[in-house]
Amino acid sequence: MRSLPALALALLFVAGCGGQDTQESAAAGDGRAADPANPATWVLPLQAYLPDAEQEDLLFDAIEQAKSACMKEFGFDYRPAEPLPDIGPSTLTDLRYGIHDRDVAATYGYKPAGDMRAYQEETRRLMEASALGPEEEAAMTGQREGSAVGAKLPEGGCGGEAYRRIYGSTDPLSTLAMDLSNQAYTKAQQAEPVREVFRSWSACMADSGYTYDEPMDAPNDPAFGAPTATPEEVATALADLTCRDEHKVAEVWFEEESRLQEQLAEKHVQELQQAGQVLEKALKAAARTTGSGS
Repeated sequence: MRSLPALALALLFVAGCGGQDTQESAAAGDGRAADPANPATWVLPLQAYLPDAEQEDLLFDAIEQAKSACMKEFGFDYRPAEPLPDIGPSTLTDLRYGIHDRDVAATYGYKPAGDMRAYQEETRRLMEASALGPEEEAAMTGQREGSAVGAKLPEGGCGGEAYRRIYGSTDPLSTLAMDLSNQAYTKAQQAEPVREVFRSWSACMADSGYTYDEPMDAPNDPAFGAPTATPEEVATALADLTCRDEHKVAEVWFEEESRLQEQLAEKHVQELQQAGQVLEKALKAAARTTGSGS
């Protein structure tokens, strides 16, 4: 598939490096300064070591253009893959602690705003359009056996060549920042201040006739698995929001995770800074490849 290698690279890169904008925000200590009422605008400490959306797009485009140039050398007309359609959280903290937008919940329940069926159909179309023929697949992946251009292929094929062009080597990218972020997220749920608001939230939901132990149990309810929200899902989501707001679930959870992330960032600062240097070099290479000049 054309889109998968570049998408995988982008996701791996998210795990290891950091953007200047989020570094400045974290350094300024303005975690919720943008909008205290909107968790999507809050900034966690480890976001200082993760790329922002614009940087991810730049890296995606650069990898795809580099693959296209390499494939052309072997006689293949490879068109850069289109990014998959966007749906879901707009930032790392959007929906991290559960739903928070009453207008969205009133229409979509626990689902992100948008037409899930249309999203699934567009994703399917893009994946099918990205399918490579056997010779193209061999050139892209470096599978020399049975390939007419096998002996001439760079290590790892054009996918590997594109990766080296942007990142300087084929070494796996660090996942430390995302690993630590996930660790803090999980550990925060076990902290007593968070457990206390979870219990209060659960009791509040029970008063409205809903039986859930923790806030994330509700959106993960199998009863809400259909692409379109049912009236029951919407009603549950709205009751959920009322209880979340009343007991400050997101605020307490965010504060506890922030505290844990700060501790982990201090403990691993050297490794995280090294990952940030990888980002800086890759962004410069990506800018040269795409001609963005940034």
